Amino acid sequence: MKLVLVAGTMTFANEWYQNHDINWRIPVATVLAAAMVAGVGKVSPAGGAGLGVMALIVAAVTPLNGKSPVQQLQTVVGSPVTTNQKQKVT
Repeated sequence: MKLVLVAGTMTFANEWYQNHDINWRIPVATVLAAAMVAGVGKVSPAGGAGLGVMALIVAAVTPLNGKSPVQQLQTVVGSPVTTNQKQKVT
């Protein structure tokens, strides 16, 4: 359940950061999905944990209305170092 809440929070924050608008459907869907995963977790703890991990991965890499949270984080942090560039070690 906690992983689904983290995934929903990440999606909500990414939507707000990109559009500067609050989409209230995301928290409602997150709470409903977390309740469903908690129910599955009561029956099968490993199944609930697996669903939570899948939800977190999908929320992190799926672009919705722009960039995915992973893509957005990469643009905020900076561009990656290419293999042709050499770093000076001091």
